[in-house]
Amino acid sequence: MKLLSLLLLIACTGGPGNYSREEMLTMARLGDPDLQVKIPSLSKALVSCADYTPACVNGYVVVIKELEMKFLYYENQKDALHAAKRIKGYVARNWVLDDVQGEPLLENFVKKYFKAKLASDIK
Repeated sequence: MKLLSLLLLIACTGGPGNYSREEMLTMARLGDPDLQVKIPSLSKALVSCADYTPACVNGYVVVIKELEMKFLYYENQKDALHAAKRIKGYVARNWVLDDVQGEPLLENFVKKYFKAKLASDIK
């Protein structure tokens, strides 16, 4: 009976689960093995989550194929989609990908490796 309840719970949760930071980096490295994650200094963060609404939990600056973009981590997909729509950015489950739009190389990259979508295209 417990197994049946567990299976029903899993089946009713809906869409795909969240991506972890490690999963995002693994997928990104498939397209660019030389990618870099910039490290903030003690005096200054590279990404201010307060600049986004809703605010992200963590933000990272990632250099892919010599172009910078921001990876914004959200605890849930609903907040990520809401934030991505506000900035007209891309969303990949619970991650917002900023500074991508208008840069064809990055747009193609996030679509291919993260299956990201432009938030404005999601109903």
